[in-house]
Amino acid sequence: MLSLDEEASRATQMLSGRALSHVRRFKATEVLLEFEDGTRLYIDSASTLELSITTNAKPDGSCPSDD
Repeated sequence: MLSLDEEASRATQMLSGRALSHVRRFKATEVLLEFEDGTRLYIDSASTLELSITTNAKPDGSCPSDD
């Protein structure tokens, strides 16, 4: 069985370079990330999942490093 760190590393490798297309919520306990190439990441929990998104992007969508 993989450790949590190994599982996270494997997921990072598998999703590296893929472009996110949609985030879908069918229930408060589910999150589905759909990528442009058809790859899907499904997250399911016994309890409600809260999404938290943080970014360094400016209001125009550019990043501070784009200057």
